[in-house]
Amino acid sequence: MARNDLRIDLDRSLGIALPVQIIRGIRAAVAAGRLAPGDRLPSARACAEALGVSRGTVDTAYAQLAAEGYVVQRPRSGTVIDPELPAAALAAPSAPRSSPVPRVPAVRVDLRPGRGGESPLGEAAFRTAWRRALDVRPAPPDPLGEEPLRRAIAEHLRVMRGMVVEAEDILVTAGSRDGVALVLSAIGADRLVVEDPGFPGLRRALHGVELVPVAVDAEGLPPEGLAGAVPAGRTPGRPPEAALVTPNHQFPYGTAMPAGRRAALCRWAADAGMLLIEDDYDSEARYLGPAVPPLFDSAPGGGVVHIGTFSTVLTAAVGTGYIVARGPEGTRIRAARERLGPAVPPVMQHALAEYLAAGGLRRRIARGRRRLRAAETVVAEFSHLPGLVHRGRGLVVEMPAEATREAHRALAVRGIRVGDLAAGWSGAPRRHGLVIAHANAAPVQLREVFAVIAGCG
Repeated sequence: MARNDLRIDLDRSLGIALPVQIIRGIRAAVAAGRLAPGDRLPSARACAEALGVSRGTVDTAYAQLAAEGYVVQRPRSGTVIDPELPAAALAAPSAPRSSPVPRVPAVRVDLRPGRGGESPLGEAAFRTAWRRALDVRPAPPDPLGEEPLRRAIAEHLRVMRGMVVEAEDILVTAGSRDGVALVLSAIGADRLVVEDPGFPGLRRALHGVELVPVAVDAEGLPPEGLAGAVPAGRTPGRPPEAALVTPNHQFPYGTAMPAGRRAALCRWAADAGMLLIEDDYDSEARYLGPAVPPLFDSAPGGGVVHIGTFSTVLTAAVGTGYIVARGPEGTRIRAARERLGPAVPPVMQHALAEYLAAGGLRRRIARGRRRLRAAETVVAEFSHLPGLVHRGRGLVVEMPAEATREAHRALAVRGIRVGDLAAGWSGAPRRHGLVIAHANAAPVQLREVFAVIAGCG
């Protein structure tokens, strides 16, 4: 249905940009039911004439609404309200504290950290890469990783992370968990320092390894904390063999370790003979601002192993990651990989190599940058939300424990999953709340999440 009678009251005395007023007017019309999913909006020219504004003003508003997921713009079909617009956009949801939960539907929106966004398997560029990979002549698989993929990863790291590494420095893994397990096995470590709080996914996946939590401060993992990381019952003064650190995105708030702390941490670890395992788990998801240099570059002679994964930006469907290692530990890790054999099927490796070389990942990251810019406008709208903490790349809503549980339940009813703040601590949690990977969310989805949270506060 075409809606050429769109009514929006503009007030030039408010000091609010006209495109913003148009956006708010269309959102309000959707919420009130005056616009329904599938309704066609007036053309930009017709809307501009009706409202007495320039066509560029309307184009700007329509483009923002498209980025937010409210409208779909199709060639020769005009601009329509998204036919699959979530119900929360049609009427503000409420989340009563005592509402029963009859069942938990399938996950519709997954905003848990490290989960990645939309699967690439439906992307034309990835399907093309897969078809080309199937044409590669079979050869004995390389346990360290197929050479085309290792070269493509080295180029990807040069462009996206500013790292100058050779293909020989890289080993292909089945993701971060496989990478950490391989490193610990290669160096014979059975004790590992972990950040507290820290990303919980890896901690849960490490079996047979004694985890030694060290409290982080505002700058990340402190060197003096490593010095005192002696598990109960162990010989005093004997530190663990390795430490798992996330200097470029400290969970859960997304803060980055400053240069002075990085240098001090590398010096202390080198003096103590402790290997630093740098988990760069979401470097590709950094869509805003300059990339933070990796800790690996602070120790060019060795002492730091860099672990990355494509799961955050390509989802776990690809199941591929990498290790960058030099020096004695690099030699030992490569020997361990050769004993175990390839971690990822060669056809997937060749497909990913093709996808990287053809620029598919860079284009995907560019789309993510646009999506995050739109999501950031929603975060700004809800900046008054109690408990909202937004610094670095993290998005956290701190809440009392009971309100947190109610928010998880209310979101689960709508098929939405978010991370749990308390899960970041190894022992008793010091804070409760939600952790939201908003880079993966369409603005309309994020607005739905905030509306539910506001009803649980």
